Amino acid sequence: MLLTSNYVYPSEITGYVREALADFNINQFTLSRFLPDEFIDDIEYRVAAGGTGLADAATYRAYDAESPIGRAQPLSSLIGELPPLSLKKRSSEYDRLRMRKVTDERIRDQLFNDAKKLTRDVAARVELARGQTLVTGATPIPELGVTVSWGRTGAHTVTAGTVWTNTAADILSDLMSWRDTYLATNGVDPGALVVGRRVWNLMLRNQAVRNQVFPGANQPSIVTQTNLNEMLGAQGLPPITLYQSQVNVNKTATKVLPDNVALFLPAAVAGTGEDSGAVEDTQLGGVFWGTTAEAMDPRFGVAEGDLPGLVAGEYTDEDPIAVWTKVASINLPVMPNPNLSFAATVA
Repeated sequence: MLLTSNYVYPSEITGYVREALADFNINQFTLSRFLPDEFIDDIEYRVAAGGTGLADAATYRAYDAESPIGRAQPLSSLIGELPPLSLKKRSSEYDRLRMRKVTDERIRDQLFNDAKKLTRDVAARVELARGQTLVTGATPIPELGVTVSWGRTGAHTVTAGTVWTNTAADILSDLMSWRDTYLATNGVDPGALVVGRRVWNLMLRNQAVRNQVFPGANQPSIVTQTNLNEMLGAQGLPPITLYQSQVNVNKTATKVLPDNVALFLPAAVAGTGEDSGAVEDTQLGGVFWGTTAEAMDPRFGVAEGDLPGLVAGEYTDEDPIAVWTKVASINLPVMPNPNLSFAATVA
């Protein structure tokens, strides 16, 4: 394929797909609030792990006495390669013939529509990786036959003693116990409780929850969402974040988060990070987007300071004649502080 600009310049369509990705993260693939985009001018990630956890208490000293030496937090470096993730779509010779009488503007519109669809598909694969990372503490990449483990403690991957499909399960006791485990590990409470619709509905109908919200006789069979969040807040538990996104995996509708899991996570993060390549050690992690070979090609017209991230272009084939749209990236969810996540199988 030969890069061309017959209908659209590469820099123009690259800017378009980057805006589209940001829009998908806001409106559809919202796990980016917990693993936000981080742009690095590299093809590898390099982060310091182990910077979170309980703070070391300093010691007072007498006047004129030497200052004690602080204990360095045990840190390790996580280094790895960002795998490529790209898609292309072909507009065939037949399609070109059908469009022979349309204006260049309509052809441009079709190329932009193709680019947006490809961007959505890339964003869907990234969101699936985000969900798997948060639930399992590892990032499986079955296409490459590898799994990147982030080293989450086993105490943060649990199963409810009594499944929540049993209305007699003590959901409130489970959540408070898991919250205490999270606090003991990290020194802070979780900032969000992320569940799907099924788990949310189980919580609304749970007997222990109803007892807490409506003590005594004549209870309703279900509490309201407002009642539930108020009760959680009164017990020092974070509010519920409802998450329901699905993606197509091999033509099968697949939930990004399993419908039987509840997640404790830090509060949602605003923004997508700086281009420094480092995730703040108060954050769980992020999706690292590196610099593609296309971005470094001067024909794409990507500014020096904007190299990391999605890149798109229009390409042509001569035999047979066809126009292609391609979206390219290299990226990976990176979770240097995995113990800031907690996953419970509850149903």
